[in-house]
Amino acid sequence: MKYKVLYRKYRPDDFENIIGQDYIIKTLKNSIIHNNISHAYIFSGPRGTGKTTTAKVFSKAINCLEPVDGSPCGKCDFCTNFHDNPDIIEIDAASNNGVDEIRGLIENVKLTPTNGKYKVYIIDEVHMLSTSAFNALLLTLEEPPAHSIFILATTNIENVPITILSRCQRFDFQKIKISDIVKRLKEICKLENISIDDDALEEIAYLSEGGMRDALSLLDQLSKNSDKITLELIEKQIKTISQKGISDLIQTIEDNDVDIFLNLINEYRIRAVDYKSLIKKIIDVISNKAKNYKINGQYSRLQFDDYKNIVLSLADSLSKTNINVDSYTILEMILLDYFNTGKKVDKFNVSEEKSIEDVHETKKNNIVLENKQSKMEDVKTENEINDNLEKFIKIRINNCFVDAKKTALEQAKKDLKNYITVSNNGKIKAILEDSNVVAASPTHLILITNNKHNVDMANKMSLEIENDLEKENISKYKLVFIGEDRWKEEKEKYIANLKNKKGYVYMEEKVLESKTEINDVFDKDKVEII
Repeated sequence: MKYKVLYRKYRPDDFENIIGQDYIIKTLKNSIIHNNISHAYIFSGPRGTGKTTTAKVFSKAINCLEPVDGSPCGKCDFCTNFHDNPDIIEIDAASNNGVDEIRGLIENVKLTPTNGKYKVYIIDEVHMLSTSAFNALLLTLEEPPAHSIFILATTNIENVPITILSRCQRFDFQKIKISDIVKRLKEICKLENISIDDDALEEIAYLSEGGMRDALSLLDQLSKNSDKITLELIEKQIKTISQKGISDLIQTIEDNDVDIFLNLINEYRIRAVDYKSLIKKIIDVISNKAKNYKINGQYSRLQFDDYKNIVLSLADSLSKTNINVDSYTILEMILLDYFNTGKKVDKFNVSEEKSIEDVHETKKNNIVLENKQSKMEDVKTENEINDNLEKFIKIRINNCFVDAKKTALEQAKKDLKNYITVSNNGKIKAILEDSNVVAASPTHLILITNNKHNVDMANKMSLEIENDLEKENISKYKLVFIGEDRWKEEKEKYIANLKNKKGYVYMEEKVLESKTEINDVFDKDKVEII
């Protein structure tokens, strides 16, 4: 049997298997159910998001002899012979963009359907038509025969004349979510017996940039090169860097570790990593950090303006990749500006009368003084952070216990497991993989981890984690992280309160000075203690 590439083999032939475009599919199905079918449609959006596939399925559905809830039945003569049906005419405007081709199409429009109810004309990449061709098409779109339907598809809606757009129902296809692509790829890998790691699936989904066709093409290519697809294989074959690798690179800037930074850049240069792909990934990570800074405060030595300027500079560097300069040198120069390498001699106003020894002595004294002041300020700041953090932890634990339930705990475990499966945020995934949910209400979670440093860091990142959970369509939770010993103490208190028939009163999180009050009665069967 002749081999068929994956994106063709698994191209959907019904509405149910088209993913990521739920609103569009629902609208089209309703138009069939209520017999409100327009004479012209235009589908716009990025490549590989299902525009042509949806057009074909819609063509099948409107001609189906026994449609089921707006979907083609797949059993009637028209459905079973769809691919050989002369009433479905598909035209590639990229190679048939002249006025003569469109005039030939217009002559064909006058003919009645051979088998179905409608003759459907699918014009792909319609923005490629010439001005004369558009003018010829416009005449037909104004007064088409009742048996003819036009479906125009384009990746560049801006180049389609407004006169054409105004005569069509417009549907804008969105990039498919990474989680949806991962889910579909898993299904196909199972059917094709392709062995692949979860992080490799996520990387393929990310590289596809929201296009299912690109994701399947990449999966197809990689499956031929190894018995098992791993993240390392992708990095080697596609000349890319994983999300974790990008996070590690950014971390060197935040940690002010210039040596590791330069080593990583040199490694990318030697491996000939695709520069544009690398820059886009760095921009994505930095942009998210800038947003989190505004939403959740500061968690590194970089400020919002630093993040913003890095993004703007890197975006500008993409236009310079074709000049005769090593692109990685440009990247180095941009990012090295955000490392703090210490004071320079010329800042001490060296005069002709001063000896070099005097300059060095002055510099040494100033550095000693700055270090002492810095340590005092650091101690003060650290104490303030620790005080507020402890208040934050107490309030979150209290509020979780207010309405803690077994069912909520079970649901929370599922939610976090799902997040770890679909997320591409390596830092947050690492924190959650190292933590266990031990108590939960519909709105609050208590998680334990053994590493004291991770506890503090996770609590400071709690809002960032919560926002990322919500972004991946996980329930909106408020999180608090504590150590194993602290959990034992809190659990004992909680059990004692249950025995004494005392409950917890919800506390406003902004009021950090409030003390926990225990008044209400809890039902012992309501909560599961681990």
